[in-house]
Formats: sequence, structure tokens, C-alpha cells
Amino acid sequence: MTRSSPVRLPVRRPLAAAAVALALAAPGLAAAQAATIDLGDPSVMSQRGQRLALALPYGSSPGERVSVSRFEVVSVKAPDGWTAPDPAGFSFAKPPRRNVVYLRSRETVDAPELTVTVRVAEQPDSLQTFTIGVPPARATAVASGAPAMTPVSTGAAAAERAARRAPARERATAR
Repeated sequence: MTRSSPVRLPVRRPLAAAAVALALAAPGLAAAQAATIDLGDPSVMSQRGQRLALALPYGSSPGERVSVSRFEVVSVKAPDGWTAPDPAGFSFAKPPRRNVVYLRSRETVDAPELTVTVRVAEQPDSLQTFTIGVPPARATAVASGAPAMTPVSTGAAAAERAARRAPARERATAR
């Protein structure tokens, strides 16, 4: 039994082979760099006294399908005298088939304005900073001291509507 020795092929042009490999990889590198994901303007979906909720669209054009798996809140700053939520305490939800991510803070927010810095986790250089206004809390009937409304049964509601319409019918027929 004879052993065969490994076959060695002569490398005649190592620089040429490296240049060809680089030329073949260059379009892929350019596409990866050009595919930077843009973050749109966030919409505030909460108010003061609630956990901060933001809807953040992403992508370059409408209808574009973008595959992004992770986002990161890098920093949150509030004006002097106000407390900002912890950037590490944000949860994320990304619905399928939509280029939007929903961010929600763990803590409630009372500051009238926040500066939020977000990035796509797969793109370390994609930091984008937004200054957002947080709307004031809306007053509710119970909070303002007005009596709370009680539900009316369906039969009673129908009788009440009929009683309110009766004077209108009388006015219409009197003309």
C-alpha cells in the first residue's frame, strides 16, 4: 500500500487572486454600506404621568421591506429638574410586515420634553437623536371632581332618546 502525498498546486499570481477576490466582494461591501437604515420621526403615543410610548418608523422608502432585528435606546435626557427614564429599561415591539418599532419605557415620564438617542443594533454608526415633546396628561371626569357617569340600560336609553325627540317632532309639525 502506498501513501499518496498531498497535491500542491503552484500559486503563480497570489496578488492577482487577492485582487479578483476583492473586486468580487466590493459590490457586496458597497451595498451593505448603502443599506443604512433611516429612522423616521417618532410619534409620541403617551402623555405625562404614563410610561413613554413611541412609534418609530424606519426604512428608506414607503413599502420597502427592511429586515431589522434589534434596536437600542442609547440615551434619554430630560431638561434640568426633570427625570429621564433609564435607556436600558425600554421594551421593543416590532409588528410583522410593518417598518415601525414601538418603544416603551419602564418608568413613567413627567418631563415636558425628552431627547432620545436610538440606533439600529446591527449598525453601530446609525445613531439618531430626536427631541420629542411629551403631551400633558388629559384631565378625566373623575379626576376633575365631576361625578362619574353611570351606564344606562339599553331599554332606559331608548326611552330617554324617544322623550328627547318628542318635543322636536311637536315643533316640526306645528310649522
